[in-house]
Amino acid sequence: MHFVTKKVISVFCSLAFVLSITPIHPLSVQAEPTESVTDRIYGNTLYDTAVEISKQGWDNAPVAVLATGGNFPDALTGTVLAHKVNGPLLLTESDHLNSAVSEELKRLGTQEVYLLGGTVALNPSIEQSLKDQGILPKRLSGLDQYGTAAAIASEATPSSSQAFLVNGERFADALSISSYAAAQGIPVLLTRSDSLPPETAQALTQMGVREVTLIGGKAVIQDTLEEQLSKLPQPVKVTSRYAGYDQYETNTVILNQLGFQTSKVYVATGENFPDALAGAALAAKDNAPILLLPRTQLGASATAYLNQKRALGSSFTIFGGWGVINYKIESILRTGVAQPRISLQYTQGNLQGMHTQVQSIPKPATDYADIIAPSLYYLDDTADGIVSGGWDSTPGDYVQFTASVHARNLKVLPVIQSSWASSQAVDTVLASPTARAKLESQIKERLLNTNADGIVIDFEFMSSATGPYLTQFMKELYALLHPLNKLVIEAVMPRTGSETWLEEFDYRALAQYVDYLNIMTYDYSHGSPGPIAPLDWTGRVLQYARGQGVDMNKVLLGLPYYGVDWSTTDSGASYTRKPNGMAELLELAKGPVQRDSSQIPHFNYSDTLGMHTVYFDDAQSWSAKMQLLNQYRLGGVGAWSLSWTLNPTSSSAIFPLLKQYLR
Repeated sequence: MHFVTKKVISVFCSLAFVLSITPIHPLSVQAEPTESVTDRIYGNTLYDTAVEISKQGWDNAPVAVLATGGNFPDALTGTVLAHKVNGPLLLTESDHLNSAVSEELKRLGTQEVYLLGGTVALNPSIEQSLKDQGILPKRLSGLDQYGTAAAIASEATPSSSQAFLVNGERFADALSISSYAAAQGIPVLLTRSDSLPPETAQALTQMGVREVTLIGGKAVIQDTLEEQLSKLPQPVKVTSRYAGYDQYETNTVILNQLGFQTSKVYVATGENFPDALAGAALAAKDNAPILLLPRTQLGASATAYLNQKRALGSSFTIFGGWGVINYKIESILRTGVAQPRISLQYTQGNLQGMHTQVQSIPKPATDYADIIAPSLYYLDDTADGIVSGGWDSTPGDYVQFTASVHARNLKVLPVIQSSWASSQAVDTVLASPTARAKLESQIKERLLNTNADGIVIDFEFMSSATGPYLTQFMKELYALLHPLNKLVIEAVMPRTGSETWLEEFDYRALAQYVDYLNIMTYDYSHGSPGPIAPLDWTGRVLQYARGQGVDMNKVLLGLPYYGVDWSTTDSGASYTRKPNGMAELLELAKGPVQRDSSQIPHFNYSDTLGMHTVYFDDAQSWSAKMQLLNQYRLGGVGAWSLSWTLNPTSSSAIFPLLKQYLR
């Protein structure tokens, strides 16, 4: 990865923190499944997501609907009202008008806003902010969500012969019916599971409702409600009930029974995330369904619905970011196949240091990592195919390290690297069938003796002429190790196709003989201060790989954890990788931290040695890079390395992102 040789392997000190996901198995190459068109509407917060949904659906809206994002009940039935006034349903904090919402109302030319809920849900200061903006506020509220729902229904549908009745504590059930109810102009009212609230009973009578449909099973809305409805001054009959064994099956029962237009299917979480409510107003414009999905395993009914709609050519639009509907679920939406992304985490230093790094991964480790790749071996400078290790004198240490990683349900793939001390060693070994065979045999023996799960090949210093030999070596090694159920990963230098070097890394050929190809998309800047991995350059590397015909599900995105401190003097520029990455570098910042066009932070400072320019990554730039995972349908990340994440400043930034984007 970053050239740890026997000359320097003992220099690194122990550090650490961690990552994880579920254990993995070698992946066979399969025919690419048929895909549906899938996109996503989201913002950085649930308020931003609602604004983005509004931008997607409305160029102008004289009237809009506003609810609190702090709790969902008041917005549960607002979709019907939003559809009637042909405006979006926006969300704001309870104590003030969100600035993004204020700007969106200006863009829409909004003149009137319905506020859903009382002054606890939406503070009077919000009304004043709207008035200051020249917008007339109109509040619809009751003593609780039942009264608020009644007020909303009376405003949206003053007269209706039918209604939907939903448990006021069941977010998912209300969301399941909301877009259809809005499109058809049918009010949605709330009830308790065992009793009809007086506000709901009064609204049913005032609107002239004669028939209701219950949403949810008998545990959600009990049979006693039917008797209570029949005894109202104007008796109301229960004509049907849509129900499943849980909220997800109830959702698919509704979607299958009612007359939706399904050329587009909207997708939202089945949990209590208010941003999904804003999406219901957009879905209602097309009379489109909202499919509710869990965070992890899909049930049989949701899977069957997806398969049917995908086969019919439906497209899918997700409401919310990857923390709401993760990449694994998105993969199932798109292809019907779950393709979990791999988190490969490199470790550096002595064995105790690397052990510390692994142990400092939060529990459960599989939320953040799949594979630990310790820097254990190197190609010996004798160039005869011998594998050497820094701890060969105490071979039991290797076994102990592997056992400690396995105890955390992670796999171990030791790294074997080429040496700076003799850059021609790899050329000589790979060109010789005899030396190649010795090297392959030694790798196999090492893996078996240490109970490791595979190998990472990281040969970085070779001539272009060695390319065919490198491919042949990987072919032979893959054939040797795969029958033993050992994973094979190769780390390759980044190429965009414009370089006059690195031709030895034939991406397409090498990808045929690995489980994963870890493209080391970092160390972009060399001779002068610059970013470690600019986003546009990283994209060009991935475009080149895809253009070469590489199966991108096999590609791991190189993710740099480290920062670089450039020192510029009269004799030129040099740089140092800082041991604690972002945390240590931020301590040097005496002025403002800026961002380049790739969202990468950098700053300048001076000391007795002269001027310094510092580049590093943080949560924003890491997140920007990880968004490439979905854009290019990558297999995961290969992060260099855990030794830079020990400091809480770094670990608190990187680990939530790993979980978000990979899980």
